[in-house]
Amino acid sequence: MSDDIFKRHISRLRSSLAAHSPDTICEFITQHTYLNGKKFSFEGHEYQKEILEDPAQTIVIVKSAQLGISEMSARLALARCALIDGFNTIYTLPSASAAGNFMQTRISPVVDSSPYLKELVSKDVDNNSIKRFSNSHLFLKGCQVDRQAISVPADLLVCDEVNNSDLEVLALFESRLIHSKYAQRVFLSTPSVPNFGIDRMFKESKRKYNLCQCHHCNEWFLPDYYEHVKIPGFSEDLSEITRGHFARPDFRWMDAYMACPKCGQKMDMPNAKRRWVIENPNDAFIDSGYQIQPFDCPTIITPAALVKASVSYERPVDWHNQRLGKSLEDRETSLAVSDIENTMIRDYPSGTMSYVMGLDMGSTCWAVVAAVLPDQTMIVVRAEPVPLHKVVGRTVELQQQYKIRMIVVDRGPMTEAVYQIQQRVRNSFAAVFVNSTGIDLFKVTDREGDASKGVEDMRQVNVSKDACMDVILALIRSGNILKVSDDQDKAWITHLTDNKRIQMFKNGELVFTWVKTMKVDHYHMALVYAFCASRILGVSSGYSGGSLPLISSFKMTHKR
Repeated sequence: MSDDIFKRHISRLRSSLAAHSPDTICEFITQHTYLNGKKFSFEGHEYQKEILEDPAQTIVIVKSAQLGISEMSARLALARCALIDGFNTIYTLPSASAAGNFMQTRISPVVDSSPYLKELVSKDVDNNSIKRFSNSHLFLKGCQVDRQAISVPADLLVCDEVNNSDLEVLALFESRLIHSKYAQRVFLSTPSVPNFGIDRMFKESKRKYNLCQCHHCNEWFLPDYYEHVKIPGFSEDLSEITRGHFARPDFRWMDAYMACPKCGQKMDMPNAKRRWVIENPNDAFIDSGYQIQPFDCPTIITPAALVKASVSYERPVDWHNQRLGKSLEDRETSLAVSDIENTMIRDYPSGTMSYVMGLDMGSTCWAVVAAVLPDQTMIVVRAEPVPLHKVVGRTVELQQQYKIRMIVVDRGPMTEAVYQIQQRVRNSFAAVFVNSTGIDLFKVTDREGDASKGVEDMRQVNVSKDACMDVILALIRSGNILKVSDDQDKAWITHLTDNKRIQMFKNGELVFTWVKTMKVDHYHMALVYAFCASRILGVSSGYSGGSLPLISSFKMTHKR
């Protein structure tokens, strides 16, 4: 058969397949893909059919680990490329290395085991980042800022491990769908902290949960580990289980079972009736959201297996995120309300002290004035919102009122106002957040050397945001940063609890970084700037682990 005839044959076959009913994807996967030498089956993963048949343009999946969701998404991407001629799919993972590994371990084995896909794939375009299927393409991409890598057009975007990915880069990938008549999106990830990434996407969707029916009393319910998993003879809370329990002969963890919340009878989970139910059918959201938990695969993950797994994690937050598929935060991820309330004081002592100021800019600006005591305690004595059109004059007033010795101002996006402040207040610096590993907390410059980055003669401090916020968290908890209580206390608590500390891939490395969840972190940022001002001044606070280094230890640069 000639190449032209073969291509026409393939085109007709693909058109025929694409004309099938809405469950075309499921049919293609079971007919043309394989697993362990056998045709792929959804047995044990029946819940996946609902997701694959969902006609929504955007699908959001909050999942626990080891449930085959990434495997499902890989087969979805391949099916789309095979069924629709000229269809391009971008599949993203947090890093380039993860993307390459996914191609080798998830994509290529499926292609190599499928006679249909193997014949369709081009031998000329087949590597760790791209496969061509006739006129369709599957791109595997890591979430690095590479404009060239993001320049390809796409019809389907699958974003895997969203919460470990750079969300700004994901937004760039989304822009590649603008000209597609399909413009389909699939976002999937284990969650981390509430209101961030996949959790936020899910909350802003039609939220679907996989209920099961008790075969004893016909009650429909959503299985929950802590509420419904029971261990014979064990009356304590499941959260109290430790490794020590498994050494007790009376701890019958192997007999753990799912109990109906209404009648209390033992559930036959593998044979229970299941149905997807929308929690918020009347909301205006149009995206389809799915909560996937271990009980959706009862033949693979049993209650006993979950009980055993619950003690294999050092941090409870990892157990909740990875195995239960639920968002959770702990003391390592954020400031608690109690942490902040414990820093509130009625007044502050008089005596020798220096005043600094931090200013977060926007349509409303947020000012923080802090007194730095000789014992290195930093006390926020004033926190106030300031309209943008008044910020220059108000900054001058506060500087004169408190005799402020150093001010650090957020440089963007209101650069003109910042420039005016620097003209009126000489002891002021414009702050820019940087990811450079060449600085500890910050680096001071006399001027911006690159005209493309802003006003050239602006006095600037490059701030390592994550490092500074790590230190501030420790200072607040140790009582070395305090705040005088006033009418801004509620906003202060809201702003300081908005930021969460999570793990994310940046520049190809898995690092801890701070992210805002509700986008109301202004006082927190102003506090970062005030802290930097105190450090530049050389009178900064310390923390319980010992004094922080003074200004002399920082890398200083003076550009002319």
